Amino acid sequence: MKRTKPPVFQYICLAVLFSIACSYQVRATIAAFPQFFTPNSAEWPFHPEYSHGQPVAEFVRTEGQQAGLRENDVLVALNGRAFTGTAVFGETLASAKPGDKLEVTARTPGAENARALTITLARPLKSTGWAVASVVLLKIGLPFFSILLGFWVALVRPRDRLAWILLGVLLGVSSLFSAKVESWGPVVRDAAESYRMLCNTAWPLFMMYFGLYFPEPFSGGRTRRYVRIATSVLTPALIITGIVATILRIGEMENFAAVARLNALWSHVSSASTVLEVSATSCFFAFIGTKLGRTVSPGAKRRLRLLYAGTTAGMTPTFLLVLLNAFSGGGELEKRFPEWLVLAALSLILLFPITLAYVIVVQRALDVRVVLRQGLRYALATGGIRVLQVCVVATVLAGAISLVMDPGRSSPQKVTAIACGFILVLWIRKGAVKVRAWTDRQFFREAYDTEKVLEGLSDEVRTMVETRPLLERVATRISESLHIPRVAVLLADGGSFRPAYALGYTGVPEADLLDTGVTVQRLLRNPEPSRVYFDDEDSWVNSPELTDDERKKLLALAPQLLLPLSVKEKLLGIISLGEKRSEAPYSGTDLRLLKSVAVQTGLALANAQLTSAIAQEVARSAKMSREVEIAREVQERLFPQRMPRVPGLDCCGRCRTALGVGGDYYDFLALPDGRLGVALGDVSGKGIAAALTMASLQASLRADATRAGSDIAGLVARVNNMVYDASAEDRYATFFYAEYDPASRRLVYVNGGHCAPMLFRHLGAGQSVERLDRGGGPVVGLMPDCPYEQAEVSLAPGDLLVIYTDGISEAMNRELEEWGENRLMEAVQTCVGLNSQETIVRIMQAADAYSAGAPQHDDMTLVVLRGLPN
Repeated sequence: MKRTKPPVFQYICLAVLFSIACSYQVRATIAAFPQFFTPNSAEWPFHPEYSHGQPVAEFVRTEGQQAGLRENDVLVALNGRAFTGTAVFGETLASAKPGDKLEVTARTPGAENARALTITLARPLKSTGWAVASVVLLKIGLPFFSILLGFWVALVRPRDRLAWILLGVLLGVSSLFSAKVESWGPVVRDAAESYRMLCNTAWPLFMMYFGLYFPEPFSGGRTRRYVRIATSVLTPALIITGIVATILRIGEMENFAAVARLNALWSHVSSASTVLEVSATSCFFAFIGTKLGRTVSPGAKRRLRLLYAGTTAGMTPTFLLVLLNAFSGGGELEKRFPEWLVLAALSLILLFPITLAYVIVVQRALDVRVVLRQGLRYALATGGIRVLQVCVVATVLAGAISLVMDPGRSSPQKVTAIACGFILVLWIRKGAVKVRAWTDRQFFREAYDTEKVLEGLSDEVRTMVETRPLLERVATRISESLHIPRVAVLLADGGSFRPAYALGYTGVPEADLLDTGVTVQRLLRNPEPSRVYFDDEDSWVNSPELTDDERKKLLALAPQLLLPLSVKEKLLGIISLGEKRSEAPYSGTDLRLLKSVAVQTGLALANAQLTSAIAQEVARSAKMSREVEIAREVQERLFPQRMPRVPGLDCCGRCRTALGVGGDYYDFLALPDGRLGVALGDVSGKGIAAALTMASLQASLRADATRAGSDIAGLVARVNNMVYDASAEDRYATFFYAEYDPASRRLVYVNGGHCAPMLFRHLGAGQSVERLDRGGGPVVGLMPDCPYEQAEVSLAPGDLLVIYTDGISEAMNRELEEWGENRLMEAVQTCVGLNSQETIVRIMQAADAYSAGAPQHDDMTLVVLRGLPN
């Protein structure tokens, strides 16, 4: 099985972010509870805040009140230092001790004269009771629980977008409360407050996107358009408000005068910022509520209902208090409502991460419960075996040593004790190895990493050429990986699709689906995984077009997902997947992996059918002509049946075999992002063996081309290894492969020992000819692990690229004289104004005219690409 490349970048990001989050939260915990962690520090006599453009004192404690400081007094100076920012207060209190004097200059709001006050700093109080317990729960329990849950899910699913969104939500929950960062010192306080503000202000945005993507994104239609409008408006607006709020907060700490104008401007639109945050949070509830009303899967409905109820119960009380406070003039909640009411409402916020943990772990919303259960049990089981092994070995050695050290024992008895102890240790070690192997089998460690198993299955099926083992392998591995009890594979058979392999049914289900039926036609029109919901009136299986007989046959399969096995717009088979044991719906990740498996299985099935067809015909027919005819027909189907449409490009290809069945190969591949893959190869030898190598070359290329990205040199290297493994030692192929990007008009290519194609720049007057011979390597299939290099050229309008095999340039007349590349170029120069297909015809006619009917002993293959204006 091919090893999946570990997500190193994601792990590095998680490690850095986890270090930042934990460092901040540990420091915040120490600052929030000085009475427990720093008892020699002084309690803050008040909290400095900015209100209406002025630094004011809030939450004035008893020692401040006794000195004459009142709530909302404007702060002018502190110990003779001008109060330019809250960091002045933080730095002063950071080095203060209980009993120190704090000189405060303050004035009453609206007054002009300031007054000097002296406050004696007090020691932090070690109070107890339910209020302290609530604060500990909010400032220690809630943040650390949220951090651990968020990072654990992201660590288990590092490639899952939803896991990272959940991490953002929980980091926002962990940073709801301020942490006296003013006293943390220069630079550190700015970094800490930036982290808290960014997490805090991004929380509504992450909430909105979590509602959008959990458990799956919205499907198409009017709702999808409304969602797109909402996210495209709220996302940039919330990002801007978050950045501005962070800048203002840092400015309030360091130098308020530097951000005074921005603060004055922001005060006029701060209410709009609140509206945006409330709107984003409301979108979360709207999205979850809409999905709850629409989903028909019992598992998905149960998870959505739990999430909606837990989130509503956890956030509604605090939301109502904030709303009432806003309507009554704003300010701190503790000043307008009883302390017990505020603490009770805030404590209920803990229900939100607890609900998330329950939905994720117990209800398997992100498919991590299996990882937790199996991984933890496996670790405990194997660890217990090792501990037991060490204990038994230690006991045996202790017994042997005690016998050896016993003065009453004779020398033969001591030697016997040492020998027996040594033998027992070896037996214990051997037995422990067997027990660990049994544990591995019992816990099915390969079954809980679905992504690795299915990706490995995609690579594994490429080399399978027998239909029955292929179907058994695919059905079994899908069933084990996704915990699906019922899997059936239907193959085309005489105008219908019949079950060829079934897993989990009492017998073979009677479900032959006609080619003309709604199910097959639906998969032909759209070769994508199709969901099946019999309990949804709007589902396609309940449409009037579906006959009762066909619906009855589908019910016999009991599918929840139909997976088409298609190759070149031809439906070869259908995989029916039943409901998961967990009743969880098939996620987006499941569909992506299953689609990849289906593509590879379809190619392997086509290859198996091709191999089977050739083998059967060879066995039944003693006439070589019939054998060649069958292989030729099969081979013709492997060539492109229609030319792809690519903006700015006119392309065509043609192959003419010398002996009916040849080893030349060309192909056009539709790639992601509108790119086009162009391949041309010349397999050594002729006849059936060359045709099979050609089929293997095509299957290897198509199996990997869509996932190769821009690294086509690596793609050709992998194709070389696959052809090498699948062919005889004396089989190889010259191979040219290129990918054309219509957006940039770049043609990236690799030449594996093939004739260098000719690129005619501005065919006609002022033309020039360029040979594509820079990027390359050896022929494919001859040696393993060969390096290849890629190069690129542009294909402008008016340019003409001619890719050919040596059967064209080495066409011979009756005097055994070759046509040659010079005559080929002369023939191309007569093709001004012709399209690609006409160009191929003209070149073939010129080669035929030269050979004058002389028999040719090599296949003749041409591919022409002509640049057109966009």
